[in-house]
Amino acid sequence: MKRKVIITHKIRPSLVEKIISQIGDKADIVFDPDKKEIDKVIEDVEIIFGDFERNHARLAKNLRWVHLGYAGVDMILYPEIVNSDVIVTCSKGIHQHHMTEFLFGMILTLTRRFDKIYSSQKLKIWDKQVAKEFVSLRGKTMGILGLGNIGRQIAKVSKAFEMYVIGMKRTKANVEYVDEVVTKEEMQYLLENSDFIVVVLPLTEETFHLIGEREFEMMSKKPYFFNIGRGAVVDEKALIDALKNGKIRGAGLDVFENEPLPKDSPLWEMENVLITPHIAGLFPNYWEEPVNLFIENFKRYIDGKNLMNVVDKVVGY
Repeated sequence: MKRKVIITHKIRPSLVEKIISQIGDKADIVFDPDKKEIDKVIEDVEIIFGDFERNHARLAKNLRWVHLGYAGVDMILYPEIVNSDVIVTCSKGIHQHHMTEFLFGMILTLTRRFDKIYSSQKLKIWDKQVAKEFVSLRGKTMGILGLGNIGRQIAKVSKAFEMYVIGMKRTKANVEYVDEVVTKEEMQYLLENSDFIVVVLPLTEETFHLIGEREFEMMSKKPYFFNIGRGAVVDEKALIDALKNGKIRGAGLDVFENEPLPKDSPLWEMENVLITPHIAGLFPNYWEEPVNLFIENFKRYIDGKNLMNVVDKVVGY
């Protein structure tokens, strides 16, 4: 019996063909990137490769497994999914190098003022005075909120810059390249002692607005602040106030509470803020890796083997 599969991710036709060639003998596949057909077939679907609306979760009587092409899964953890036997898997493990490179690009842009240098270049201005604003990473403390694959890679690269690293995770345990590990209950120590703070946490009930006015007040070293995880982990109003009041020195932001970032947001106009449109984890031919992971997991699913990257639906990642 063929398994009913729907693909809602907007992947290239060549990747759809690859999926069909690899698993088509065991799967009846519907490619529906615009979600025009999903209402007609959702009741019979056993497997979804992609995201979907909550009403689809209610209607999916035969759904057994969902695979997402991203690391984060908060957008599909509806109560109907969490409180069911549906297996959720994700594509974590493919982003850490790309996101770390992107992060350090943001860090160096702000600390070596490449924004100012580039502006001077366009105006043909030979301005050596900009060097007075440079900030060295060597000897500084990097605080990492979230020590998953991405956080651990950030720690590794931070050590290459000869930085001291403090990281936060749910449970206390030694982590390679991390000098000190703290739990959420000890987060104040990280906030007080870090020159750079990076958020790479998933969005869950526990992490929603984890960083707010109180937490920005704790940042006594006036650090540079970066969020490349999930926008709603940070209270955006509190972040704007912290920037306006000099509680933090600058910010690099790839994610926001509302995306696209509204045009009337004060963040757009702030000189010490670098804004990017939720692209830190993207790279050329991005979808090849999630597709390969889906194909491998489908084969495991059919054979009754354990799937890779299974999400704890209660915890949220």
